[in-house]
Amino acid sequence: MDRALVGQPDGSGTMSRAHRRTVGSLAIVVLVVGAYFVSRGDVDALLEDLPTGSTSTAADIRDQVAASDLEAGSTQLEGLDVAELDAAPGYERDEFGQRWADIDRNGCDQRNDTLRAGASEVTTKPGTHGCVVLEATIDDPYTGREIAFVKGESTVDIDHIVPLSRAWQQGAAEWDEERREEFANTASNLLAVDASANRSKGDSGPEEWLPEAGRCAYVIQWIDVKSSYELTITEKEKDVLEDELEACEGSAE
Repeated sequence: MDRALVGQPDGSGTMSRAHRRTVGSLAIVVLVVGAYFVSRGDVDALLEDLPTGSTSTAADIRDQVAASDLEAGSTQLEGLDVAELDAAPGYERDEFGQRWADIDRNGCDQRNDTLRAGASEVTTKPGTHGCVVLEATIDDPYTGREIAFVKGESTVDIDHIVPLSRAWQQGAAEWDEERREEFANTASNLLAVDASANRSKGDSGPEEWLPEAGRCAYVIQWIDVKSSYELTITEKEKDVLEDELEACEGSAE
């Protein structure tokens, strides 16, 4: 190959004018293309900074709620006593009485009641008077997705919105056993949810964990449970709840 044809010096040791123009043009093209891919790379880097697996939009996170519910939530929040978490010893799940007790006396335990409440297309076990759920489609409030529930599989958990261990540290340690059992089984503090989301939450409060979807309904319900049972909140917990209520005003019906 004639090396002068690829921009190398000609026989005199200098590059021809035509070759210089060609090289100059190629340099411009390289710079333009490079700038394009750098900008694309910057965008990709920004996208990579988003939480892994998160596809929720602001509209998904801030679900629509009634303006009256937001107002009630704000009022209830202001009425809660602020205190640090009490490191009260002695918490055990058994301190909250029978698991899934039938406290509403409808002939069905609270676990199955909660599954039916959050489900559609429910199939129940014959001979249980429509109580025991065998299969159902769960409308998961924490992820906004539908989950196929099958009894015996670990796809759905029943979540205590205000976790029992946290309630213990915020007033429940002083209750009698009957009130603690009521709290552990009251419908207002129970949701059928995606198992993975529930386990990522653990015993966390809203200052540490909030769901991918349905945040407005979640914080309103959290506040309502705290208010109904006169549990305390921490300063940081209150700050987060106030911020969430404010953010939800734009999605109020």
